[in-house]
This record gives sequence, C-alpha cells and structure tokens, in this order.
Amino acid sequence: RRRFHSSKAVVSTQSTGTERCAELKPFQRINHFPGMGEIARKDCLARNLGKMQRSFSEDYDFIPRTWSLPADFSSLMNHYHDMKKRGKRKTFICKPANGAMGNGIHLLQNLEKLTMHDTLVVQDYLDRPLVVDGLKFDLRIYVLILSCDPLKVLLYEDGLMRFSTSKYAPPTDKNLDNVYMHLTNYSINKSNKDYDGCDDETKGSKRSIKYLKTWMEANNYSFSTLWSSIEEIVIKTLLVAEPYLLHAYRMARPGTTSAASSSVCFEILGMDIFVDRKLRPWLLEVNRSPSFGVDS
Repeated sequence: RRRFHSSKAVVSTQSTGTERCAELKPFQRINHFPGMGEIARKDCLARNLGKMQRSFSEDYDFIPRTWSLPADFSSLMNHYHDMKKRGKRKTFICKPANGAMGNGIHLLQNLEKLTMHDTLVVQDYLDRPLVVDGLKFDLRIYVLILSCDPLKVLLYEDGLMRFSTSKYAPPTDKNLDNVYMHLTNYSINKSNKDYDGCDDETKGSKRSIKYLKTWMEANNYSFSTLWSSIEEIVIKTLLVAEPYLLHAYRMARPGTTSAASSSVCFEILGMDIFVDRKLRPWLLEVNRSPSFGVDS
C-alpha cells in the first residue's frame, strides 16, 4: 500500500527505495529511508549485528545467539549436536526471515526437524524473562530518525509493554507449543480468551512503559539503569544502519545534505526489547511500520 502524488507534502509508504526518494520535490517528505531494511528485516539485522559482534563482542552483546538459514545451517546443527553431547537441552525460537505480526514463529528443542532449505532466523530462546503478574512481556520502544547525514534520532520516553496471556513457565515438551505463554505478539494473543484489552494503561495485556517504571520502583529495581541500557541498544543498532542509509540517500539525492532541516526522509521505528530476570535488555527485532495504538 502506498500513496504518492507530486502535490502532496507528505508521502506515506510501507517502505521506499532510492528511485522513490529521488522523485521527491524539496518540499516533500517521505516516511521511510531507503536502506532501512538492513536492520528492519530479521535476517539482515542478524547478519549486520553478527558482523559487529565479531569485531566488538563486548559492545554488541545485546542480541541472542542467532543463525540465518540456509546460510548458517551447518553452524547451527554443529552447535545443536555439541549441546546434545554435553547433555544440555536448549530451546530455540524460529522466525521467518521477513515475517511480521508473529506469523510463523515457533519454538523447537529438536532441530532435526529443520532442513537446509528452510529460510528462517533461528535464535537461542531467552527462557528467563522478568515477569509481571506472572506474565512474560516485551517492550515496544519508539524511535524517530530525522536525518541520516548527520544521524539525528529522538527516543520517545514512553512506549508499550506487550504481555503474553498465559502464566509463564520455562519451556518443556508439554508447553512448547503454547504461543500464549511464550510469545508476546498482539496479533497472536488477541485471540486468547484471557486477552485483556481494557483501556487502562496500568492494566491489561498492553500497558505503558510508565507503568513499568512505577512497578520497578515499587519492587526496588532501578528503571533508570534499565532505560540507559535500552538507549545504548538503540544507538548501537542505528549505527549499524547508518552506512546503508547514508549510501542510499546520497545515491538518491546526490549533492544534497540530509540534515534534519532539509532531509526528505524521516522514519519511525518500533524496537522490540526483551528484559530478563537480571534486568538485562535484549534486542529482539526492529519494525519499520509499527502500530501506535494499544488496540492494534
């Protein structure tokens, strides 16, 4: 879906390429940067953050161990068989490389079910979440990119807590397929009879991050420390995207600057963050067309 007309001041699209960006008049603005797929696609995010992990392992330790299939199939199976030899049973989460809204996501403990022809992103499943009211949750963080040359970013100080709808328990053979326990996607949990869609942002299956701050302070946790760590994740992830954005923008609009006052592109991203029981945040994925309502 896209809307484009030469007289419009703002152009709305699901994504954009260099050709679309090049067509814009100086007074027009489009709601995506070309090249953002390098962090918005699950497989591209895994590949690009993997490169940074190999060079800066301590700085880029905020994503679970990840394999992109089919390219990393042999590496994944070697890891799996090594874990089995050592008597360790691990759980993995499998996601379509370019999926959305929780479609196709599933948990596996037996990786023999995978084939070298699968196109998936496979990660270690983070099985020790911080829970609130016994429920697993993740955070939807909203980020506004104003320009890529230089990179200018605003981080919204609130956001969403997105809850699963069944009480959390570590993965076992009996609950491995319980998506209402292990996944926090709204598109999945809304179909559960226990989904609570109340309008109060301090209750229900979607709550505000301001509520998390209140809850953490009441339980003697440091919200400011957690939020500072999330800010670092946002900055480091966008630094990975910056070379791709800059190259694409300059290709589309040679001889121009992308400074915030003149950039024809802007973008709002939704970053999904998992918080473990030690209050360590982990980046799960980056969404380039995030929803903004608590009922979507």
